[in-house]
Amino acid sequence: MTIKLSKTLLVIAAAFFSSLVVFNNLVDYPSNYLYVQHVLSMDTTGNGVQAGWRAVHNPGVWKLIYNLIIAAETVIALLCWIGGFRMVLNLKNSEFHESKSLALVGLTLGVLLWFLAFMGVSGEWFLAWQSRSWNGIQPGFRVATLFLLTLLYISQEEK
Repeated sequence: MTIKLSKTLLVIAAAFFSSLVVFNNLVDYPSNYLYVQHVLSMDTTGNGVQAGWRAVHNPGVWKLIYNLIIAAETVIALLCWIGGFRMVLNLKNSEFHESKSLALVGLTLGVLLWFLAFMGVSGEWFLAWQSRSWNGIQPGFRVATLFLLTLLYISQEEK
């Protein structure tokens, strides 16, 4: 029972974290919008000559990308909340392992978002690793790692 409760609480923590990220992105929209703008426009990488052709200078695209990120974070939060709730309902029965499916999907999407979008696309394609002020690789790595560790832990079947 302790392991089941531990797994459930970690999923709920991921849901809560994701909800806070969505909340902050909505109530302070301009702050992280600036991150997306600067990363996509590559205006702080100092590498405009060799890789400048990758830059996106269209504010409509910046808004679209930022809104897609917020939408993905919202889906992650919802899947983790629903998955965590299903896990709570099944703590004391044999369906617990099967009840983790939505949480597994939410955590997987979280790993993909923070690893692929923030470390891969932002960090490598748009060279955010070269920016002193708009580099989201370390935060992306931290979140992706925590989500992946949680995913690996809860995916194990209980004995």
